[in-house]
Formats: sequence, C-alpha cells, structure tokens
Amino acid sequence: MTIKTELMYKELKATIIDLLTRSKPLKPQTERQLSRYMTEHSAELHVFLRDAAKDLEEHEIEILFGPQFTPDAQDQADVSQTLNHWRPTSKEITQLVCDICKELPFTTVQLPGDVAAKLTLHEVMVERFVRLLHLERAPEPHVSAAIRDALPCDLWPFAMAMLRQRGFTPPRQEWFTQFVCYMASRHSVTRAQLADASEFIADQPSLDSVALVSAVHALVRAARDSVSFAQKGRTYWSPDVAQHHHYRGEGQVDEDLVQNRREEEKRLQVIADDLEAFVSGCQARG
Repeated sequence: MTIKTELMYKELKATIIDLLTRSKPLKPQTERQLSRYMTEHSAELHVFLRDAAKDLEEHEIEILFGPQFTPDAQDQADVSQTLNHWRPTSKEITQLVCDICKELPFTTVQLPGDVAAKLTLHEVMVERFVRLLHLERAPEPHVSAAIRDALPCDLWPFAMAMLRQRGFTPPRQEWFTQFVCYMASRHSVTRAQLADASEFIADQPSLDSVALVSAVHALVRAARDSVSFAQKGRTYWSPDVAQHHHYRGEGQVDEDLVQNRREEEKRLQVIADDLEAFVSGCQARG
C-alpha cells in the first residue's frame, strides 16, 4: 500500500469498527429467530449471545444474525466520507474483514428492558456487514465532488451511499449525480426525495429520456391512485371475509396512511417536474 492508501484503509477500518461497536437493539427478525433457538439450547439469552459464535454453524449464524448485521442508511452514509477520494480493492476488503475480526472480539446489543449484552463476533457477521456496505462501488472522485458541492453537508453522505446501491453502474452514477445537481439548483432537496429518485432510477431498464419521463409520470399516477384508495378507508377484499368479521372497521380511514401517501405523491411530482425539465434542458443543449 502507498502511504495515502494505508491512511485511507486505516480510516475506513476505524469507521467500520465504530459502527460495529455501537450498541443497537436486537432487530425484530432476530428476536423472533432467537426465541426458537432459546427453547432448543435452554440457556439465558445473554449467555447464548456470548457463546453463539462458537456453538452455532455458520449458516445458523447467518440466519439468526443476518438482520442485525445489515447496514442501515446511517451506516451506509457514515462510510461515505472515507470513500471520497479512494475505494478499496477486493483484496483490501478481504483484508479489512480479517483485521476487524482480530481487533473487535465482540459487540453490544440491547435486549428487551434496555439490558445490554455482549455478542461475540464471528467472521460471518463481519463479512456480511462489510459486504453490504458495497465499498467497491464507491463512485469516481469527480462524481463524489459534484455531489458534495451540490448538497448540504448533512445530506451528501446519504446521496453517496445511494450511488453504491443495486443498479447504480458508473454511467448511472454519473447520470444521477447530474440530475441531483440539477434538482439542487432548482430547490432544496430532501433526503426522502433523494431516496425516491434513486430508487426510481435504479429500477429503470435504461436511461432513455423518453422512457424515463413516461415512467416517472406513471409512478405519479400510481401514487395518486394510492391516495384515493387510502381515502376510501379499509376495504375487505372478500365479501365472505367481511361477513365473517361482521364488517368491523370497513370504511374506517387511516389518516396517517393517507398523509403518508399524499407526501409520497408530492415528492414524486417534484421529481417528475425536475426530470422533465432536466431532460428538456439536455435535449436543448444537444
């Protein structure tokens, strides 16, 4: 490694160790899976967590603790700073997992009742967490720089994380960055708008302008229909089921759901307007 690479590697390792060290509550999926294992092993939960890494097979560890070691949006964003000017090679990522396992023997999880318990780390847990950070997909430095310049400091790490997710090839990273810069030039951009826009682009089969505009307007119409459906209240899909439940709750409107659907529609409409203007501008410039 060069001196710069070594420094970046150490910084990335320290960041991931910090993320893995943070005490987090058990994910609901993990709690449900653990309840089955606790019956079989007849052990206190804190004892089971301490010994799970050596008592369980690797596939059992993956099933049990997969949700616990799946990076969330904040985790993804927290490594963005280190990936600004550098991204690790596959060899360096493999070494990263080994080094973290040597330096971090356990993490802490919060059990029900706000009780802290030690969970001994297994390489399977660390490897999953590191793999799902998608470090090797970090965009090129000039793309990262454009995102940083366009968005506020509390938002650009999340945008950088989105560029590392499924569907974002280098050409799509470039395209999406240009689009985000255009959005930011028109209005303040929210994290929810970025998430909706990135999910939309990741799902598209191509970046053809006509197809994108058509698809985003279809998405807005679908969101509008969702609002209308939510406003009608609860509906039983089967008359037999409705009769069985004596029609309880039929027509009852979930106001929170309606509000969420309305907000989603508004966000998608903003994205649609921005996309149409962005495409028109690109076409005008030839």
